[in-house]
Amino acid sequence: MKTTKQQFVTGILFVLISGAMLSPVLAADVDPTAIAQRGDPERWYQEEMTPMAYFKTLKKEAEAVYQLSVNECKRGQRSQQSACLREAKATMQQDMADAYRKSGIRPR
Repeated sequence: MKTTKQQFVTGILFVLISGAMLSPVLAADVDPTAIAQRGDPERWYQEEMTPMAYFKTLKKEAEAVYQLSVNECKRGQRSQQSACLREAKATMQQDMADAYRKSGIRPR
């Protein structure tokens, strides 16, 4: 006969294993039409695949890398911060130039 403690541990293990088996099912992408409200235009739920959308994605990535670099520079030695920040800015400018080139968008 199992003790209460053994039953509790067995129950916890059952729940954890069941959760692990169901997690891929629950993690599946949600169908955009499942969240659509009646009367919403379909275009609201279609992914934008234009050069501008691609550029915006590249820009967001470049800005994120720049922010991480700035934060890292601020944590570094004070004597090297200005050089580090200049390098981060140069990298950001290069990333932005690449984003314009790859997406075909003209710089303003």
